[in-house]
Order: sequence, then structure tokens, then C-alpha cells
Amino acid sequence: MIICYLISAAAILIFISCSRKINLISYMTTLSLFFLVAAALKLYPLMKNNGVYSLMNGMIVVDSLNYIQLVLISTVSLIVSLYSRGYINHEIEEKKIDAFYAKIYYFLFNLFILSMLVVVLSANILLMWMGLEATTLSTAFLIGFNRHELSLEAAWKYIIICSVGIALGLIGIIFFLFSIENASYAMINWNYLAMNPDIVNPDIAKYAFAFVFIGIATKAGLAPMHTWLPDAHSESPSPISAMMSGVLLNLALYYIIRFHMILKNVPGLENSRQLFMIFGFISLFVSSFSILKQKNYKRLLAFSSVENMGIIAIGIGIGSNLAIYGAILHSIIHAFGKTLLFLVSGNILNVYGTKRIEKVRNLIKVMPINALMLILGVLVITGVPPFASFISEYSILISMISGGNYFLAGAYLFCLLIVFAGFINVFIRMVFESGDIPAERSGMDKKNLVPLIATLTVIFYISLSQSQINPIINNVLNLIN
Repeated sequence: MIICYLISAAAILIFISCSRKINLISYMTTLSLFFLVAAALKLYPLMKNNGVYSLMNGMIVVDSLNYIQLVLISTVSLIVSLYSRGYINHEIEEKKIDAFYAKIYYFLFNLFILSMLVVVLSANILLMWMGLEATTLSTAFLIGFNRHELSLEAAWKYIIICSVGIALGLIGIIFFLFSIENASYAMINWNYLAMNPDIVNPDIAKYAFAFVFIGIATKAGLAPMHTWLPDAHSESPSPISAMMSGVLLNLALYYIIRFHMILKNVPGLENSRQLFMIFGFISLFVSSFSILKQKNYKRLLAFSSVENMGIIAIGIGIGSNLAIYGAILHSIIHAFGKTLLFLVSGNILNVYGTKRIEKVRNLIKVMPINALMLILGVLVITGVPPFASFISEYSILISMISGGNYFLAGAYLFCLLIVFAGFINVFIRMVFESGDIPAERSGMDKKNLVPLIATLTVIFYISLSQSQINPIINNVLNLIN
């Protein structure tokens, strides 16, 4: 079914270039993503039993680790495609774009998804790199989609910084391939390399991993390579911000983890996971203090993405089963929590016409349904019980304490409290302060709610039914450790 989706998605890209009917294009995009979700769910019994799905002589491989990425990409993309229909129609009604630009949006949107699927499904480390580079090209145009000065500046900043990062990653791959003895076609297959660590020269491989980590971590939004992210997420159309924050950052981190899985058994490279700890804490510190001074609510959400990528990296860096469990669970709940917040921010932007925090007031009366969604999204992303983000952050904290890393545990907890305070301070004022905003309810409050409700439903399911996802995460622990 996955192959069928890839063929259908390619067909949609061709259809978009020919069709003039925007609604039909949006319906076809949503339908194809529905089939992708169905294909991913069909693999669940196999993944639950720690199975491996392989096609085309091992060119396409799905195990428990990339299965999680497949589910996140398919589900978040389906939700965002539902939201995009209302979003694009509103943009056309407001005469901000015409049908031609709407077609471009859907073309790039589908190309973005296809590029991510290449990364997540391929067992070829070079093909994975090419897929990651393709996501840069497609998202660069989507970031600049609004065509005003700030969005074009953000797009150029994104493509320059991330292209440099991707280039460094390619240098790392070349070094890595140079470190392998008895070169053959199999050496570019991550599954083969993970099972044969003895063919890797550790003296060269350690430099290769440093290049790969620094380069691809740029795309993952880890500080200090994160400088493109606040501008890009702030200026992108809200559904694209949701996709980039919800799945693209996770995907880049997944690529790094694949290399770590290859090198963790190479003698002399057991400490390679320390890079995750170092850059994870840098990201946590930079983002937590940056959140306190933001005046743009989309930029605030962007810095929150840097923070959450830092939390995930710290969990991987600690390396215990409990910490990695927390990291994987956090990557899942963050994907949907941030999707919810960015989609709500899109609705708020449509009503208030501004991203300035101080100009959004009385939200509880102007947009009560969206205000409720915003409050729940803030609770999810800041790790408040009963949401799964509390369990994930707590698991990482306990792992540090159990390992005797009391100073790091204190710093970690301090940053989480700063982020919580920053979020509550901003969003409580947006929701409950009256300011100069009239207390009349907007008619747009009830529009485009289905994607928000769907996202919130998934969040509650993950938080209250962890028995369904724990078997997959436990299988991932065996792979990473």
C-alpha cells in the first residue's frame, strides 16, 4: 500500500499541473493521505511484534523506528491537508492569492510530503540525504509563499543556512563511506552497516559523525544552528509551520539517530551520544530564555520547537532505556501538540490580522472555541498532566537523577519552568485580558475546526492509551541501545 501511495502522490503532482479546479486538487491530496495513514496503520501488527517490512530488495525498509516517523508524517499531513483546504479558500476569498498560487501551494505541499517519505522509507543513506535536501527546496518556496519582504527574507535565510548544513552532512557521509573497508553497494545501506560495525574505521568515522551531526542538526533546529527556524516558522503559512515543526524537525533528528545506530557498536565511538547531550542542553538554554522576550506568538512557538528538539536530544544523549523512552514519546506528542498550536495560530491570524502578542486580546470572547484549543495546546506543549508530554519530560528528568547527574537535572528542570512561565504569561494575556478588543464573537471561530478536533483527539488518545504505542517504543529502545 505504501508503494501505491507513492504512485498516487506522484500522479497528483502531475494532475495539479494540469487541473484548474482547486477543490478537486485539495480533495485528491486529502484522499491520498488518507490511504497513506491506512497503509501505516496496516503495518502496526507487524511493527508491534518487532517485525521489519521490506520491499524492492531492501531498498525500502520499515522498522519500529522509522515506522513512528511514517505514522507522524502521514497523520500530521492528513490533518494539515484538511486545514489547508479552508486556509487556501480563505486566502483566495481575501484576494491574497489566486488560483495559480493555490495550485503552487498544493504542488509544493505534495512534493514536501514525498520528499519526507523518501527519507523515512529509504534504507540508502545517500538517497535519504537527497530526500532531506529535497525537503529544503520545497519548503523554501512555501516559506516565501506570502511574497512579502519578511517571508522572502526568511526563505533565503532558511535555504542558505540549511543548504550549508546539508552540505556539511554530505561531507560527513563522504568521510563515512571513506572509512569503510571493502567498499561495495551494500555499504550505503544503513541496515547492513548497523549489523557490520567492524568494517568501519573508527578514526575516520568519528570525524564523519561530527560533520553529519552538525550539518543535519541544522535542519533539526538544534542550537546554535537554529537561527533560520524562528523566522521561517513565523513567516510560513500556518499549515506549513505545523508541518515543519511537527514532522520535519523530527525527521532530521531521525537521520542523525540512524547514523548513531551504525556507530554505537564501533569500538572507540561509544561516547558519540555526548553530542546529543551537548547540543540538547544548548538548545534548551537558548530557547527557554528566548521565549521570555518574544513579541510574536508564532516566533514564540518556533522557539518552543527548538526547546522540544533539545529535550528529545537530551533523552537520546542520556542513553538509558527510560530516557530514550521519554525522548521517543516526546517526539510523538510534540508533533501533534505543535501542530495544534500552529493551526490555532492560523485561525487567530485570520481574525486579528496580526502576529503581535500585545494586539491579540479577549480571545476567550472573540474566539472561545479556538481559545480553548489554544489553552489545551499550551498545556500539552509545556508538559502538564495528564498529557503524555508530562510523562516524557518526567522520564528524562528521572533518568538524569538516577544516573547521579544532579546538576544537569536541576538545569533541565529550571529551563522547563522558565518555558512554562513564559507560555502562561503570554497566552493567559492573549486569552483573558480585554485590552481594546471588542467582546463580540467572530463568525470565523467555528470555521476550520475539524482539523483541530482531530489533532486534539489524537493527543488525548496518545496520552490516555499509551499501552497501544508502548510496544512500538520498546522495540525502538532495542534498536537504539
